Amino acid sequence: MKSEALHSDPTLDPTSTTEVGTLADRISEAIGKNSIREFAIKIGVSEGTLRNLIKGGEPKLDTAIRIAEEAGVSIRWLATGNGPKYPNRQRDDISQEGIVYVHQDQFNEEYFLIEGYDVVVSTGHGAFNDETGVRRRLSFRKNWLKYRGLKPENLKVVYAKGNSMEPAIHSGDSLLVDISKTTLEDGCIFVLRLGDDLYAKRLQKLFDGGIEIISDNKEYKSQIVSAGELPMLQIIGKVVWMGKNLD
Repeated sequence: MKSEALHSDPTLDPTSTTEVGTLADRISEAIGKNSIREFAIKIGVSEGTLRNLIKGGEPKLDTAIRIAEEAGVSIRWLATGNGPKYPNRQRDDISQEGIVYVHQDQFNEEYFLIEGYDVVVSTGHGAFNDETGVRRRLSFRKNWLKYRGLKPENLKVVYAKGNSMEPAIHSGDSLLVDISKTTLEDGCIFVLRLGDDLYAKRLQKLFDGGIEIISDNKEYKSQIVSAGELPMLQIIGKVVWMGKNLD
């Protein structure tokens, strides 16, 4: 079996400038650490009304404006998820060369940095927890992670090598792996260890208790790990997002 990569078709872009999640998510985020009752009093609505909005109800325009004003967020961001979250903290630090700078506190509030490992370096450890294996850190929007139900402490980025998962995955693609998800799900792509090497493969349960390891590239034959050989196979984590190279 050759070195390869992982893939999960993203439905949302975690690195885009467009916010993700629902209106209810953004209202909850605007309330922040306030209690629902406390925030409702501040904006002049009943606690029941505010709870209904958090559950997905549509606010009246004046209520949305009061929520935005109380939270100090942009009404456009609250309503649509687009544009800067904070009206007075826009990306306005622009050099003469047109380079945009983001304040550190704004970056920390909007993003998590996820450790990116060289998949070859990390093969000897069984998990992505050795600081010497970190190549870089990639930023992902906090709201995107929340929307997907992902916890930053469970996420690692690895880099694909080889062509066995083409056309879905190409060598050099970035792969976000949730190391808390080690229970096999038929047809999903996992990072797994077989022997001394890491791979990115689709997995399929077999009726006899074994597992079929599947490559998307049909030039590579599937491999069967029998029930008796399962101790040789370790599932490191599930691929939950992939960033593709364009070259």
